[in-house]
Amino acid sequence: MAAVSVRLSESIITLVLFALLVPVAVLPWVHWQYRRHGRLRGWTAVVAAAGALYGCGLLAFTLFPLPDVTSGFCTGRTARDYWQPRPFASLDDIAAAGFSPTSPAFLQVALNVVLFVPLGFLLCYRLRRGVVAATAIGLLVSLAVETTQGTAVFGLYPCPYRIADVDDLMTNTAGTVVGWLLARWVGRWLPAAVPEPVADTGPPGLVRRGLAFAGDLLTMALVQVACRVVLVLVGEGTGTRRLTDLAVSDWFGAVLGVLVPVVATVVVPLLRADRATPGQVAFNLALTEARTGGTAPARAVVLRFVVWWLPVLLLISTGHGGVVLFAAVVVGLAARSRTDRRSLLGLIAATDTTTARVLRSARESPTLRNPEFNARHKPEP
Repeated sequence: MAAVSVRLSESIITLVLFALLVPVAVLPWVHWQYRRHGRLRGWTAVVAAAGALYGCGLLAFTLFPLPDVTSGFCTGRTARDYWQPRPFASLDDIAAAGFSPTSPAFLQVALNVVLFVPLGFLLCYRLRRGVVAATAIGLLVSLAVETTQGTAVFGLYPCPYRIADVDDLMTNTAGTVVGWLLARWVGRWLPAAVPEPVADTGPPGLVRRGLAFAGDLLTMALVQVACRVVLVLVGEGTGTRRLTDLAVSDWFGAVLGVLVPVVATVVVPLLRADRATPGQVAFNLALTEARTGGTAPARAVVLRFVVWWLPVLLLISTGHGGVVLFAAVVVGLAARSRTDRRSLLGLIAATDTTTARVLRSARESPTLRNPEFNARHKPEP
């Protein structure tokens, strides 16, 4: 029962770390998708998202949970004990368990195969790699995982906590080949995995704009957490207790709660020609002056902060996140009722949210800077 409890606790920790890892990887991925294909919806978006989530999951479930290093954690642990270089040693463990398909030794081997099946499937179905290239990539990815485990995350931990096993290299690579063969068989009945690139020139839909707003909130939260974590790691690593105390102090949290949002919603847009916040950058959006279609003026960025971001941040800091969600829905519904899909914030600040592609075209071709340009394009659904 105690072993089951430990596994459950480790699974929960892994899921939490996975939840933190996903947004860090997904936001750049979203930006890349829009930049390369000009759209992100339908079956192709599902396949691409599955690939991004699989990559995060592979990292999370092979490295996490990271151990809590205590004073006696490394006692008796040597690097040699955590490297298993003998091929097919796992077969001895399976034989010792009576070749039972429910034995931990057999399940471990089976899990190593299954874990890399999606990699081989995606390499064939989405990335169109041949079997030789897919096998080599599967081997290299598995080698990277085993090396990371055997070197205690390249020395970040004082001693190893996971075994680097040569059998894992073979089973993981075999899983990649199985996934590739499965994609060759099933892929012929599936829709195309990669969309045809289109010009991202249509006015962005409300869902895309709303997700950009959520991306801003997420980015600000992650930056604040990252600042605290870095201070704690540096403080613990150097024995500087003051840094650790600073990281967990309430006043430092309050400073981050003000500084990070101001940088994200005012400083960053003012430094960019597209006036985009980090969330808007991820979704390849831009802020333009409504009248001309050119770059929005600096005063518009400040006005948007005062009218929208400042109340939002005050509500979140006082524990009224639900009110923020309700306000965002109301603003979205109000914009939905307008034919041009402009929000109340855009009307107040005399700005319009468009795509980065449209803004670049407007900057290159002054003839596109006219108020009728957006009216000729229907918004995305």
